[in-house]
Amino acid sequence: MAFSIAMLFGIGDIMFVLNSPTKFPIIQIFLTATGSKGATTAMVCALILTLVFATFGTLACASRLAWAFARDKGLPFSDYFAKVSKYYLIPTRAILLVTFTACLLGLVNIGSPIAFHALTSLALIGHYTSYLLPITLLVVRRFGKKEVPWGPWTLGRWGLPINLFAMAYSILLIGFMLLPPYQPVNAGNMNYASLIFGAAMMMSIVLWFVYGKKTYWGPVREVIEDLHIKQ
Repeated sequence: MAFSIAMLFGIGDIMFVLNSPTKFPIIQIFLTATGSKGATTAMVCALILTLVFATFGTLACASRLAWAFARDKGLPFSDYFAKVSKYYLIPTRAILLVTFTACLLGLVNIGSPIAFHALTSLALIGHYTSYLLPITLLVVRRFGKKEVPWGPWTLGRWGLPINLFAMAYSILLIGFMLLPPYQPVNAGNMNYASLIFGAAMMMSIVLWFVYGKKTYWGPVREVIEDLHIKQ
């Protein structure tokens, strides 16, 4: 938040920044604010190092999620990707899967920058969708006849209002993020995130009925079994 506020105060002429000879608006903002190429270089290097270290954390998180999903039979070839290296004691196959997929997605920028920007914009849409889906299912379960297996801590009577507010907020944000950024809309400024997001959702639904419905049980079974064991 503080970094974004500082960027907004130091951005100066927006059109000049967007059409900067450096081809990178962030570099031009640093150069305009400091007036020094040395200081600009140092600030850009610090930003690059931050992104590099963040990449390691993202890779670790994504690979463990892929491994857990494969362990629960949620991925094709789950038995292969769920293996943990006996030597390194880490899910090397899941790490290689995530790394290879990220490299393939990076190659999209060579063919079409517009398609690449649509893919990167899906990160935020997918982020809020990952919140929206379980919250929606929880709300549906609340109004159903089946009892919700609560954990050791709940929101009590405030749970349902907070869930409903989170659903409305997420739907509003996702809707705005799928809208085209410019008017009139043409092939060059179209927001293709809606198309890719819809294709990803359709693919997920097809995979569920073809593969996942037969093999995927999810971690809920393990939680219930663990609860029975403790009891």
